[in-house]
Amino acid sequence: TNLVHPLSTGKAVVSTQSTGDQEKKTCLDVALRRALLKKVVQEHSAVEEYLEYIELAFSAAQAGYCSSSIPYFVLADVFDCSTLDRCQEIFSYVEKKSSSFSSEVPGNRNVILRLCNDLIRRCSKSINTLFCGRIQIVLAKIFPISERSGLNLQSQFNLDNITEYSNVAMATEGEDGGEAMDSSDSQEVSFVFYRTLWSMQDYFRNPNQISGDPQWKKMEDTVNEICRIFDNYKHEGSGGQAAGEEAYFAKFLTSERLLTLQISDANFRRHILVQILSLFQYLTGDIKFKPNKMVLSEPRKYWIRDTTNTIYSILSETPPEGAKFVQHIKNVLKHEEKWSKWKNEGCPALSKPPDKTVTMKQKNTKRVVKAMDLSSDKYDMGNATLTNLWNICPDNLAACQNSDRNFTPETFKFFEDAIEQLEPESGVEKEYYLTNETAFVWKSLRLLARQSVPYFQHIQNTKNLTLTDNLQNIISLIGKEYKKENGMDTS
Repeated sequence: TNLVHPLSTGKAVVSTQSTGDQEKKTCLDVALRRALLKKVVQEHSAVEEYLEYIELAFSAAQAGYCSSSIPYFVLADVFDCSTLDRCQEIFSYVEKKSSSFSSEVPGNRNVILRLCNDLIRRCSKSINTLFCGRIQIVLAKIFPISERSGLNLQSQFNLDNITEYSNVAMATEGEDGGEAMDSSDSQEVSFVFYRTLWSMQDYFRNPNQISGDPQWKKMEDTVNEICRIFDNYKHEGSGGQAAGEEAYFAKFLTSERLLTLQISDANFRRHILVQILSLFQYLTGDIKFKPNKMVLSEPRKYWIRDTTNTIYSILSETPPEGAKFVQHIKNVLKHEEKWSKWKNEGCPALSKPPDKTVTMKQKNTKRVVKAMDLSSDKYDMGNATLTNLWNICPDNLAACQNSDRNFTPETFKFFEDAIEQLEPESGVEKEYYLTNETAFVWKSLRLLARQSVPYFQHIQNTKNLTLTDNLQNIISLIGKEYKKENGMDTS
C-alpha cells in the first residue's frame, strides 16, 4: 500500500489511451525510480520493503509496463543508497535470482556487473571477505567462464599486493610479559631468516623480476634456506588446527614474534611451500605473455626439479594427512596447466558443437509452433514434410475421396491365382493351394467382408464345412461369375 501513492502518476499515464506505448514505459520508469528515492529517504524502511519494491519492478517489466532494464537500475539504486550491512541482507535476493540473470541480455547483465564491482570496492579486504566471496560466486554464475571482462588475458600480476614486514630486529623477550624465544630455536629461526622468508613474497608478486642472474641467485638461495629450515624444524602435529577442522586466513601476520609459532603451524608451512610450487610452475610453463628473457637454462631446470621433489617430501611429512595433501596439490597444478594452455589459445568459448546423437534426441522435444498465416494460400505446418503433404491438394476432402487413395484390390484380381489353382487342368496339388496359407485366408475374409458381403454370409450358412473348404467354394463361384459376365466359356 505504501507504493500506491508514489506510483499514482505513472499509473495514470499508463491508463491514458492517447499516450504512446514508449511514452508510457518512460513515465513508469521515472515513477519507479522516484518512488524508490522517497522510500530510501524514510529512515525506518525494512529490508523486506526494499525486496517487495524490487520484485514489483521485475513484475512490471515482465508484464511490459516498463522498460526491461529498469528493474536492474532499481536494484542498483537500492544498493547505492543502502549501508554495507543492509546490502549484505539485500544481496540474498540477487543470489536467489542469479540463475535467471544469466539468461538476460548483455546490457542488463552489465548493470549487475557494475553493481557487484561497486560493492567489492566498498568492502574491506580484511573484514568483508565473506561478502566479497558471495559476490564473486554470483558473478561466476551469471557470466560464462569465457567472459572477457573477467579474464586476465595478458597475464598481468597484481604489483600493488605488497607484503610489509619489519626491517629492524626486535628483542627476543616481549615487553608485555611475553615468553622469550628458546635459544635453540633462535639459532635457526633468526631475524635473518625472518627477512629471508618474507622477502619471498616479492617474487610471488612479480615473478618476471627473476630474469637476471643476480635476482635468480638470490631467489635460489632464499628457497634453499626456507626448505632447509622447514626440513630441520619438523612439524610434529601438536600446533595448528586439529584434523578435520577448517582454518582460513586472508593474509598471514608478518610480526617477527610470531615466526616460531607460524613455522609450527601446518597451514603456514603449506601456504609458503605451495606458493613456491606455483612460482616454479610459472617459470617452467609455456606462458604466452611471459617475457622472452625468462627462458630457463638446463641447470636452472634441474634445480627446480630437485627442489620440487624436496618440497613434496616436506609436505608429505607435515601432518595431518600429508601424503593426501600432496596428491591434491599435484592434481590442482596439473589442472592449472590446462588453464594456462586455454589462456594461451586466447580463451576460446568452452561450448562444443552439438553432437549428432544429441541433435537426434532434441528432434523429439517440444517445439514452439508458429501461428499459421490464414491470408496465404499455403499452410505452414511447422515442418517441411508436413507442409508439403498438406499443400498437395487445395481441397483436403477431395484429396481423401480421390480414386488414387483407394488401395483395396479388386475381388477377381486378388483371387485370380487361387482360381487358376482350383481348375482341374492346372495340375496343382491341394497341399500347394493358396487357401492353405493363414495370411491369405485372413486377407480373403477381410476383402469379402468389405466388397462381397453375400459371399461372406455364405460362410456363416455352411458351418458344416471347414473354413478352407468354404473359401475354395467361394473362390470357384467368383471365377464362374467373372467368366459369365465377360462371355467366357464356363463349361
